Formats: sequence, structure tokens, C-alpha cells
Amino acid sequence: MDDASFHMAVVHLYRAEMSRMTVWRSRLDTTSNWAILLTMGMTTFALGAPGTPHFILLLGLSIIGICLIIEARRYQHLHHSKWRLQLMEQSYFGEALCPGECAMSDDWRRVMSADLRQPHYTIHWTLAARLRLRRNYLMLTYFVTGVWVTKLLIHPSNVSSAAELYGRLVVGHFLPSWFVLTSAAAFVSVATVLAVTTPSEEELEQWTKARHFERR
Repeated sequence: MDDASFHMAVVHLYRAEMSRMTVWRSRLDTTSNWAILLTMGMTTFALGAPGTPHFILLLGLSIIGICLIIEARRYQHLHHSKWRLQLMEQSYFGEALCPGECAMSDDWRRVMSADLRQPHYTIHWTLAARLRLRRNYLMLTYFVTGVWVTKLLIHPSNVSSAAELYGRLVVGHFLPSWFVLTSAAAFVSVATVLAVTTPSEEELEQWTKARHFERR
């Protein structure tokens, strides 16, 4: 392949990856919108009538978890395309604009070729889920939890003691109060720990670049 053909191929590859990243970005936003709309709808429904059971909001936490699982998979695709674009921008276009001052390894062609021959995610699903949890879903979790506690305090009437509040946690004849309290506290605590201990996206990008060049 001569130089002109190579440059044309890289430009078309860059445009294709940009289009792919835009599509996955749109799908990612769609999942977040689903989670927000469902959360607002369930909280409004739960607080709208005193007779509405409080465990509707616990189902809201489950929906948040399902949306997080879907969004984590989509974020893997987005991050992969974003990594390819950054590789081309810094190693190809950066070198073309200012030859001899490429910030990344000159071995970028082999890295890109290996990834095109055998594509694979740049981050694991669990890390993607933690990143999205830190970005959006932890706030939704706190919001639903706060509405759930408010529901227990005011419906069907204002609570008068801690024992009465504890008694309201029961879900029918199937789930006792201690189980509901323990599971809800564990869910919120685990989500908080996972979000707080997750690295920032900037740190993740630097780690991903270094890891891929080492593997190649």
C-alpha cells in the first residue's frame, strides 16, 4: 500500500470509528434516560397515594440495577471506539501535524492492526459498570433510597416511634423487616464503595493506553 492509499484508509477508518462512537454514545444516553424516567415515575406514583406499598421503591432500585447492567455493556463498546480514536488522533494526526514529536509509541500501527484483526474490549464489564455507577447511577440510588425512607416516615401516617418505623419495613408475609433493612442497606453500601473506589475516566484512559502497548 502506497502512502496515498494508507492515508486514505486511515481517514476512512477514523470516520467509521467516529460514527460508531456516536452511535454508542446515543445508546448510552438512551439507557440513562430510561433509568431517570422510570425512577421519577415510580417515585411520583409511590408518594402520590398513602395506600401505595413502599416496596414499589425497592423495585425501583432493582430497575436501576438492570439499567446499569445494560449501560455497562454499551459503555464497553463506547470506550473501545474512543480508545481507537485517541490512538489515531495522538499517533497519526498528531505526528502528521508536527512530525517527530509523537507523544505515543511509534508502534501504534501494529497495536491498531492487532486490535482490528481480533477486536476485544479495552475494559472489563465490571469496571464499566463501576464507572457508570460513579457517573450517574449512584445519585439515582441515593434519590430512590431517600424517597423510600420518606415514604416509610409519612405513609400511611406520620411515624411516631422507631419501632413503628421498623415494623413498616415488612413486605407482606414473605419478607420480614430485618431482611428488607439488611438487603437495602447492603445494596446502598456496596454501590457507594464501588463508586468511591473507582478511578476517574482520565486515569483509566492513561492506564488503558499503557496496558495495550505493553500487551502488543
